[in-house]
Amino acid sequence: MPKRSIRAAGASATVAAALSLFAPALSTAASAPARNLSFQPFFEYTVSFVGSGSYSVQEASEGPGKLTVNASFKWKSVYPNVLVPTTSSSPLEASGFPAYGLGQEGSGDWKIVNTGSEDEDCSNSGALGLPSGDFGGGGGGGVKVHRSGIGAGKGVVFELIALDEYETTSGGASGPLPCETTSFWHDWVQSFTGAGFKHVHEGLKDVPPLSAKVKLAPSELKKGVVTKSVSISESEQVPSDCGSGDGSTCTQTYTWSGSIRFTKHKFKTKSKKG
Repeated sequence: MPKRSIRAAGASATVAAALSLFAPALSTAASAPARNLSFQPFFEYTVSFVGSGSYSVQEASEGPGKLTVNASFKWKSVYPNVLVPTTSSSPLEASGFPAYGLGQEGSGDWKIVNTGSEDEDCSNSGALGLPSGDFGGGGGGGVKVHRSGIGAGKGVVFELIALDEYETTSGGASGPLPCETTSFWHDWVQSFTGAGFKHVHEGLKDVPPLSAKVKLAPSELKKGVVTKSVSISESEQVPSDCGSGDGSTCTQTYTWSGSIRFTKHKFKTKSKKG
């Protein structure tokens, strides 16, 4: 059996704080002529990241011993308030932005089916969710934004993490079989696969599982809704060998694809009476 046998592996106050960064600029705008009151120091988006993926393992030892695990998962992460500075001199940019989108919402589900030659057939399924103790519903994934160069014409880069720190909120079970896992996301995707830190070759950057990077061009930033397709990056792909040795073989596959939807909030201005 391999050293890492899969049998063993189975055993919105925050938004107000961000807006306070603009207090000096907004105060200045308030004292300026009415024609300047429409100045918008940032764009605000709701960003949703949805997708699905799969994972499989095949383990065989000398003789009849065989074990196959097939798992699938899907997710939806939503960041209701993601701020993008409109100018490189905005207070948000100067304060150390990029920053994480605030007030995340998230959900997902998973399923695992195990087939073995030693009375190991079983299946399990359940839900994924954010850690219950996180303040303001955040903590699971994140969205980071930054400009791709100097000047508004360079566009904006978004780096997203969908399910980091998610928990198995239902379906968990403790037992000797691979499908009897108390935390599917932690035990299989984050730990056993090594997704994001056990690479297919040297020189790749470590990344969290289910992370993506997309760029919105200046023309796209003017639109109300933009959707981008994303898929697993080379840095997140896992080696096919998951622990072969001592007469046993272990092979694995892991992949995912999804989409990121950007919905721009309307900027409301107040006209000056009198």
